[in-house]
Amino acid sequence: MSGDGSSSRRFADVRTLSLLFRTVSNMKPRQLAGVADRKLRHAVVPALPVDFDARYDRRVPDDLSCTPGPLRANTTVLRRSLSGADRSAFRARAAEATDGEATFLDRTIRVEGPDGVGWHDEAVYEPPALWALKFHGFEFLRGAYLGHDDPTDCPAATETFPRWLADWQADESTNIGTEAYLRRAWTPHSVSFRLLNAARYYAWLGADERHPALAARLQRLLYRNASFLSNHVEHDIGGNHLIENGIALVVAGLLVDDAGDPWVDAGVEVLVDAADQFLADGGHFELSPMYHVLTLTRYLTALDLLRRYGRTPPSEIRAAAERGTAFLRAIAPPDRRLPLLNDSVHGESLSLRACLRYASAVGVDPGPSATTAMPDSGYYWLGRGDDALLVDAGGIGPPHLPAHSHNDQFSVLLWVDGRSVLTDTGTYEYAPTDRRQHTRSVAAHNTVQYGDVEPIDIAGSYLMGRRFDPRVRHGVVDGVTAFDGAYRRVGNDAYAHRRRIYAADDWWLVWDRVTADEARPVRSRLHVDPDVAVDGAADTGAAGLGFRTDGDADPLAYLYSLEAAETTVGTSPYFPSFLTEVERPSVTLRSSGADVSFGFLLSKRPYETVALERDGADPRALSLDGTDRSLPDLDRLS
Repeated sequence: MSGDGSSSRRFADVRTLSLLFRTVSNMKPRQLAGVADRKLRHAVVPALPVDFDARYDRRVPDDLSCTPGPLRANTTVLRRSLSGADRSAFRARAAEATDGEATFLDRTIRVEGPDGVGWHDEAVYEPPALWALKFHGFEFLRGAYLGHDDPTDCPAATETFPRWLADWQADESTNIGTEAYLRRAWTPHSVSFRLLNAARYYAWLGADERHPALAARLQRLLYRNASFLSNHVEHDIGGNHLIENGIALVVAGLLVDDAGDPWVDAGVEVLVDAADQFLADGGHFELSPMYHVLTLTRYLTALDLLRRYGRTPPSEIRAAAERGTAFLRAIAPPDRRLPLLNDSVHGESLSLRACLRYASAVGVDPGPSATTAMPDSGYYWLGRGDDALLVDAGGIGPPHLPAHSHNDQFSVLLWVDGRSVLTDTGTYEYAPTDRRQHTRSVAAHNTVQYGDVEPIDIAGSYLMGRRFDPRVRHGVVDGVTAFDGAYRRVGNDAYAHRRRIYAADDWWLVWDRVTADEARPVRSRLHVDPDVAVDGAADTGAAGLGFRTDGDADPLAYLYSLEAAETTVGTSPYFPSFLTEVERPSVTLRSSGADVSFGFLLSKRPYETVALERDGADPRALSLDGTDRSLPDLDRLS
């Protein structure tokens, strides 16, 4: 047994190294140079007999001044874009700070005691690492400026937070150049958050007029952090990190008079260069709706603030904001909640509704969307209005940045009567745990799996192996909306998967074919919203299951298995926010072989009999209670 375990571990290590090599080989030269630079600084700087913190401190001019009015106005617009419930939650976070506590990622820690704030306490650095990043990014300040209109209504704003900021600046463990500084207090991503939060807090508080001593402290903090960030832009990571760096430099530079101009220029340059992260259809190239909202919010802020401070926004920033907003309208589901595709959760970005309100308030409003195809991002709607099915048919994110992508090829999400029925899985954490592996795996998505094979190999927190580009067609044929997608996995455990979907007024037919050299089990999984129960009420017919919500006399929708050898109902985990796990129903259709075809019908109404006529593996007609519906030839799709 010990020998088997050792062999397994060696195999896992070899496999991980292989995926690491493939990931690194896809990285851009500037990324690799940034990685080398970061590692060199991290290893060398703490060992040098130089006080780098004092060096940055000496750069701060004695005559700093700020213009907070435009930033205060933008913060008001942002706050008013939130729902009442969101603002109430922010107020609760600010209130708990008066008791010495901070909450991020649904985890609360007592951070202040008799000896001050424990910036480097052991609890701060317990998983997930994102908790410490937010804490050192002063995310606790958001509860004040996003929860309250008037600072005098927030005791933490004028009592607790000034004390915490003074403690930060007096604590030598938070100095630049200390051991592990680039992985702790001075992680550039955290510095970006710190700049944004400190700047908004300064402007909202009216620090210049009401709290001059605090204003002076904040001005020095802003200058030191912006100077540091301008020397540590995250070209090694790229993606949404770059956009966070860019907006932080823009906000700090606009707030700080004159001395901040170089930061504005540097931040604008970063945002202009990163604008091509928004694809032609407007989706952010990491293919996560959560990161789409996070990055879009930054471009909307840059657009609004540059105008408010009397500057002309570059066309690239304006275009990215407009494309990104149009995409968000296009992907908005019937319940107007963010679909948790790829690495997405609720609560870490603005809600979908709040982001659209913010966009409209800063002058970006493309109007209602009738778009059903977002081919660059790989999302396709079959049905619109209150009854809609969304197909995730995109490839993996950019080759040099697969970090937030999942094995969700041709996964489907369903809404009926405006309510979620079939969901994605969300994300529990980013650490390389079993939960992380599950959320990225094909088993966590509403699609087909051949044997125990992952379509694309995954390992660690973010590694992915050899990829493929799915072939997709989508459109309307003979009055039926249709989707046709296919991909082929090559190498070991090779197989091919083709998924065809047909949609009429009140039903969706999903048909899968898997072909391989070796016969193995083939499973099609459907993960159900946790607020929906799965039952087999008599009126659904012998092969039917009902999706029912509390208080509804009849099911919202029905599921009919078509030619699967077995259909079972179980449960699966759902991660709607970080560190939150909810049990929900799931349905698995199962068959086996080397050439397997089966599928299912989703319907708003019950049927006594459901049958499929096919020509080989190709569906030809659907019979519902004896009434035949011809299915179009999908080769006619463009």
